[in-house]
Amino acid sequence: MPVSEPGPARPGSSTPTGSAAERRLKVLFVTRKWPPAVGGMETYCVELVEELKAAVDLEVLALPGRRKGDPPGLLALLTFFARAAWHLARQGGRYDVFHLSDLVLAPLARLNRAMNPECRNVISAHGTDIAFGLRRGWKPALYRRFLGWTARHRDALDAVVANSRATRRQCERAGLDRVVVVPLATRSTGAAPAAVPPEPYVLFVGRLVRRKGAGWFIREVLPRLPEEITLKIAGTLWDPDEGSALESPRVAFLGPVFGAELAELRRRAIAVIMPNVPLGGRDFEGFGLTALEAAADGGVLLASGIDGIVDAVADGRTGFLLEPEKPALWVERILEIRDWSGAQRQAFLAGARDTVRDQFCWSRVAAETIGVYRRACDRRRRRRKAPRRLEKQLGPLGQR
Repeated sequence: MPVSEPGPARPGSSTPTGSAAERRLKVLFVTRKWPPAVGGMETYCVELVEELKAAVDLEVLALPGRRKGDPPGLLALLTFFARAAWHLARQGGRYDVFHLSDLVLAPLARLNRAMNPECRNVISAHGTDIAFGLRRGWKPALYRRFLGWTARHRDALDAVVANSRATRRQCERAGLDRVVVVPLATRSTGAAPAAVPPEPYVLFVGRLVRRKGAGWFIREVLPRLPEEITLKIAGTLWDPDEGSALESPRVAFLGPVFGAELAELRRRAIAVIMPNVPLGGRDFEGFGLTALEAAADGGVLLASGIDGIVDAVADGRTGFLLEPEKPALWVERILEIRDWSGAQRQAFLAGARDTVRDQFCWSRVAAETIGVYRRACDRRRRRRKAPRRLEKQLGPLGQR
């Protein structure tokens, strides 16, 4: 969808009128996560906007990423902040809801509350925008101070939309409130692809960082599997310590893989793995969108039952949740799936795809998000009415 630039206010439209429950809401969606940048937050923004535009009067102010898929630089981000602030100062009174795509944009909510107190501020939290503050180093320490500032000014946020229960817990630990869980989704079109006899490999998709567990799997699980079973990795190397595990002769590092090629890799693997490991509160998986994508593409998913992954997997239906850091359990389940008959594999894949289509669709995400908008608007309306009701009740007493 092309980015919708907020246009000039129409005559008489400077302040929304009528009950928000009785008409289409006017929503300004602001995001710094937009194509051509690539990532889970970019996917969230594009898909949510696509669904919202049919149900609300939506305008989008977006900061596109760089041409090669990287996020924008610091100067571009600061310029974008100024641009968004200027728009709020000029036209912010037009909107019922101001939706910010992630916690980094929280200062704009504070600014909007000061300039447009009738507009409701909603912000999304993804996990990464909380988890960065849990890490070591001066940058995470600085970001923790920023999150502390956001928590102290949480009155500017009418709702926080978290992508999982794990993200909600981290938001609340950081001092935020009014946090609502809206799990993510994926696109699933057509019937489930026909099951093919799996080839002798398991597949890991994602960034090579410690919490995602690829290094652990290579060291602890792969040597216990039959020699002919290998590991293919489709992703990018972020952590040099994880990269050292790639030297195993049974590991094929493919680099970034997308689209139909990635779907085919998932479909032909014995299993798609998400062997995340707990890091003692220093990092966590906010949701795990690749879990849904694996099921939608016809892969059999095995995932650690921790963090936000538990909200991304319908255990036994879209994949299987396993206890983390238990090599024997992973070996046993991989060999069990390898030995499934064609009929068993086809039945599981068809059921997984149906579940993803019915329960993890973007229309559901949009509907639940609009519900958050309306409840925020309703709370504001009730607060406005309360003083008037009190005045009516006290009126006769005053006349006495």
